[in-house]
Amino acid sequence: MTSKKIYLILCFISFIQLTTAQNFVHDFGKYSDEEFKLKRYEKDPSAEAVVIYDIGKSYFVQTDEGFELVFERQTKIKIFNKAGIKWAEFEIPYYEENSKFEEISELKGNTYNYENGQVRTTTLNTKNTFKEKYDEHWYNLKFAMPDVKEGSIIEVSYKIRSPYHFNFRSWQFQHSIPVIFSEYNVKMIPFYEYTFIMQGASKFDSYKTYVEPGLPSHFGGADYHESVYYFLMVDVPAFKDESFISSINDYIIKLDFQLSTVHQLNGTNIAVMTTWTELSEELLDNDNFGKYLKTGKKKSKDFIDTMHLATKTTLEKAKIIDRFVKTNFNWNGQSDKMTSKSVKDFLTSKTGNSADINLFLTGMLNAAGIEAFPVILSTRSHGKIKYNYPFQHFFNYVIATATIDSVIYLFDATEPLCTFSAIPARSINERGLIIQKKKVEWLAMKSAHIANIEYNFDIKLNTANDSIYEGYKLITTGQSAVEYRDKYTKSLKDLKTDLLGNNVLSTDILTANNLNQVENPFELTYNKKNAAETIDNKIIITPFCNTVITENPLKQSTRNYPVDFIYRKANKFQSIISIPKGYKLLKMPDEMIVNNKVVKIVYSASKDDDNTIKVIGWYEFKKEIFESSDYADLKDYFGRIVSKFNEKLILVKE
Repeated sequence: MTSKKIYLILCFISFIQLTTAQNFVHDFGKYSDEEFKLKRYEKDPSAEAVVIYDIGKSYFVQTDEGFELVFERQTKIKIFNKAGIKWAEFEIPYYEENSKFEEISELKGNTYNYENGQVRTTTLNTKNTFKEKYDEHWYNLKFAMPDVKEGSIIEVSYKIRSPYHFNFRSWQFQHSIPVIFSEYNVKMIPFYEYTFIMQGASKFDSYKTYVEPGLPSHFGGADYHESVYYFLMVDVPAFKDESFISSINDYIIKLDFQLSTVHQLNGTNIAVMTTWTELSEELLDNDNFGKYLKTGKKKSKDFIDTMHLATKTTLEKAKIIDRFVKTNFNWNGQSDKMTSKSVKDFLTSKTGNSADINLFLTGMLNAAGIEAFPVILSTRSHGKIKYNYPFQHFFNYVIATATIDSVIYLFDATEPLCTFSAIPARSINERGLIIQKKKVEWLAMKSAHIANIEYNFDIKLNTANDSIYEGYKLITTGQSAVEYRDKYTKSLKDLKTDLLGNNVLSTDILTANNLNQVENPFELTYNKKNAAETIDNKIIITPFCNTVITENPLKQSTRNYPVDFIYRKANKFQSIISIPKGYKLLKMPDEMIVNNKVVKIVYSASKDDDNTIKVIGWYEFKKEIFESSDYADLKDYFGRIVSKFNEKLILVKE
């Protein structure tokens, strides 16, 4: 395979040697005085740690059955403060399917601490590792480096051997801490052709490619030379992970490899990268997708016959079936586009992954005469789909869609707390591909409902004016209602702490309304008692009882990626404050109204009578996703909300 066959979305520059990386040792088991003297990274003084070097290699080795992929990684990190100690925790992902698995070997690590004029080395005990299942086929080998503290230097090295040629390791040049030196060496053989996809940067500090010199290697009667690719980036800034981002993996600087063609010894080629139409047809022919869907349609007719749907409208049928699946089957927490069991086993166990549940739901809708289709997508944590590359592994989830009376509805029965046609937040990630024959159609993954959070406060002081009684009524709709219902049913103690504070008592009560009536708003009522804030005989009142954000979540000066709220959000506050006898309001707060294409902000205060003040606040962002060009405005609006909505009222004696 020549370099002309590899499509690389980049501009390259010639090799640059920078002195910053030359002050440190890149050999495992060795260190330099400069590394211990490094107290902070000058180009990012606030960094909690820095990657001194990160070096990877990927290459092929011959086996009796053909070729296996080998990936090697070696990295060294300097810890600056306590917050940086978390960088001593590692996860090594590996793949396993049908009793064939990737093998992690030669794992080793050292922690270096400079104490009393000497370097003390603590070696990683590989017995202190554990395996954690991530999804249907992916696992993590997890471990933490020993004896790590402020000033420590840690290094880790390992090797992964893989029989899966599609799983050529990507390389991440950027992390949420700065990286001084990052290098990836790749050796390709002419039997497997890959597409390179670069993200987050337009060039490398160094890129080289050449054909390995010397005698050729032999395989199956063919001679070949390896093609070598060298990628280097130095002084890579930390990725500042702010609020309102889909996934860090969507924006960091990294290099992905996708298997596109297999070149066989007989001269034939097998195209791995096909078209979206072919991808859909492959799924429809797959036992764990299309054939499961057909079987689900047949098996669900028994349920349909008992539902008395004959007199129902198409929309009423869809709602009944959606609620039936949500009520009778449980999601096991695993995201996948392929089913994990047969329809028979799914109906017996009544539990399954996202494909088990939603493909059965699709079949059941079809059995009721509703034309429904599966939609494959990538969840938010899995990353965005690259629409120019029709690869199945970009997708890890499936939902359903149907058009009823010219309205497009989305179905995801994994989340019983969602209202009809509302999909959970994890599924809201740009677009999904409708799987159907001979047609390519993408569908926007978005919530049709605004997520409302509305607080109503009733604030009174006791007769001594030294305690404040706060009555709360919290009303939520959309995704906000899903989140609060979930917290109420699964972690009531934590929810009480969130709402009532750390001093919550077991006797404190949260009263819920419409907990199981998910099509209605979810309401919570509760009460709090706090000591009154007084200064020089003045009583200080916080109208919205510290429920408003108190600091701007947008902290960077600029941002070159979108602000992603997931869904439209509205926050409303209304407070009725009873003025105690003998007191009056020192000054009525100024009104604030902002209403434009980005946001609506309303703040007003008024006297209902001599003894009551009403304060109203409301802010709503008018889109789910804002481009980076709106960042400065959004940051400004958040700043105004923080400032205005946290204003205090001052009561003085008459």
